[in-house]
Amino acid sequence: MQNQHTKVDYLFAGAGASATLLLMCMEKQGLLKDKKILILDPDTKQNNDKTYCFWSDQNEQLALKCQHLISHQWDEVSVNQNEQESLLPKKYYHITGIDVYKELRRIIDEHHLQRIPSSVIELTPIENGIKVITDTDVWESSLVFDSRPPKYLPLKKDDAHLLQSFIGYVIATDEPISNRNCVDLMDFNVEQLGATQFMYVLPLGEGKTLVELTRFGLEPITENEAKPILDVYINHRFGKYQILHTETGCIPMSTAAIAVESLPGVVPIGGRSGAVKPSTGYAFKNMFHHAERLADSLKRNTKPAVIVESSRFRFYDRLLLLILTRQPSQGKSIFEALFKKNETKNVLEFLDEKSTLFQDIRIFLTLPTMPFLKALGWVVSSRIQKLITPFILLLLSLLFLLIYKSSPQIFNWIQIVMFTLGMFMVGIPHGAVDHLLETGNLKSRIKPSFVINYLGLAFLNLILWIFFPIGALLFFIGYSAWHFGQTDLREWKPKTTNALKNTAWGILILTIILCGHVAETNSILGNMNALKIPFDNIMGKQISVLLSLVGITWAIFEKRWMMLISSLMLLVSIELPLITSFGLYFIGQHSMNGWSHLKQGIKVNNTSLYLKALPFTIGALVLFAAFIFLLRNDYLSAFNENLITIFFVFISCISFPHVMAMNRFYNSRQKQ
Repeated sequence: MQNQHTKVDYLFAGAGASATLLLMCMEKQGLLKDKKILILDPDTKQNNDKTYCFWSDQNEQLALKCQHLISHQWDEVSVNQNEQESLLPKKYYHITGIDVYKELRRIIDEHHLQRIPSSVIELTPIENGIKVITDTDVWESSLVFDSRPPKYLPLKKDDAHLLQSFIGYVIATDEPISNRNCVDLMDFNVEQLGATQFMYVLPLGEGKTLVELTRFGLEPITENEAKPILDVYINHRFGKYQILHTETGCIPMSTAAIAVESLPGVVPIGGRSGAVKPSTGYAFKNMFHHAERLADSLKRNTKPAVIVESSRFRFYDRLLLLILTRQPSQGKSIFEALFKKNETKNVLEFLDEKSTLFQDIRIFLTLPTMPFLKALGWVVSSRIQKLITPFILLLLSLLFLLIYKSSPQIFNWIQIVMFTLGMFMVGIPHGAVDHLLETGNLKSRIKPSFVINYLGLAFLNLILWIFFPIGALLFFIGYSAWHFGQTDLREWKPKTTNALKNTAWGILILTIILCGHVAETNSILGNMNALKIPFDNIMGKQISVLLSLVGITWAIFEKRWMMLISSLMLLVSIELPLITSFGLYFIGQHSMNGWSHLKQGIKVNNTSLYLKALPFTIGALVLFAAFIFLLRNDYLSAFNENLITIFFVFISCISFPHVMAMNRFYNSRQKQ
């Protein structure tokens, strides 16, 4: 039960390493003085449940500023128990989770920060801050640093999502390890079990050693799988042993986009900010550097710093993770070649994303060729497939233009047939499964309350058209623009998205279509007794061409090919009739993209989804027939002049409840 509503300056959603590092950097900058700071985490962090490791030059700020946290450090590394290599001037560092938590408690005590064992349920923007709803209280904060575990958007065809899971023993052995200054980064002399598995060995001093079995795989390793492998390995290498402590964990290795709330005042940190490198699972170094830049931006009162990913290295990560996902047997040979044929210091520079393109090429030439060529083929194929539909749409618009200019009468029949088929094959069906969106379950039944609510909203829209056509038109254009932009930008994934950007793109599209066909648009508006466009057809086309060029420029700025092709299609469609121009966009682009999002979100194929949409598609046909009957009634003669007008009114009436349902669907996917 919520029982408070208190304001703080900074609120931390999570009390792990990223929060601790940020507070350390804020402390160095004097940013904790005279500030009300709240830290929320349901876990009180009393156990040594994590280990953080990183490599760094001894004189780097990371090593210097975290020196008091470092429990062990090593100068040498080996792979597969081969000859040790010196890392100097770098070292490999180890920090225990419990030492991180002790540091957090020190900062809390010294600066009188508030800490509550509570979970964040919801973040909501308010004036001058964020409202934070927890399982017990409500808070307001100027800034929220959100380090809750990341959730990922649905995988694209060229995405990969693996788990780096591990089970390790801190052991005591009768015989001391010969070289306690050397870390075994990877030892692949273990069973692979259909994944990529290796041993990770850290000499901890005082007769203790961490021996950890790590798996890169689709499923996390279980204790039943790990125990016999660990036992055989430890007995063979170290002899008799005693288990002092067990470590377990699971780190996501993903190329999928992280779903975060893009709210002003909410700053993702830790894994939620993209700090985990997809191909290795290492994150501590990225978290530290992000914390430094965040503290600096807070000191200067500028926009909070974000982690900027390298598209080149994310591409490398994608190739490797696709191989580990689809050809897990290749993982062992790739990693063995990586460390055998390259100096470890060069490999670590590469993994730190500090190598040059020339150095990258030299490293890739030492690796098995075929797995990477196959992975490259998967990526290229996936991205070409994404461009096929927009290209077909562009080519179709050019074909339509050719037919229209050469034989308008034949084209008139073609556009009627194509538009009708398109509407009832995908245009209406993509909005006919709204009853599934709240649960995301294909087996969800249609509730009578849902039908009543849906039809009720449609009927209210019809009443608005009958009595206030101008208001209905403006309302229709407004929510359509927002919805069109939301669907398109979700498909294209530009650098940033928000409601304003969605609406701006949607308005651009509708303006191109409507102003490019002033005469036809004004004919429809006249039948609706609504406002008319106050200029002629020539000026309308000029405006539409100019706005199409704006769309092309926007697409180039965003570096989104599909957005560029869409803008070119809209440019061509200016010379086609209005119904064709609208149909190419609404059916060929908007509805197809929406249908694809539904399939991904509900996780079904075309046939299953279409069968679920069929009752509502048939219902739409019946409703359309009813609208024609009502709108051709003598009492409504103002609307009975133009069938296209009737159809647009019909689309408006069934669109609004659909737009609301899709917005809830997109928001729910964003938070997952």
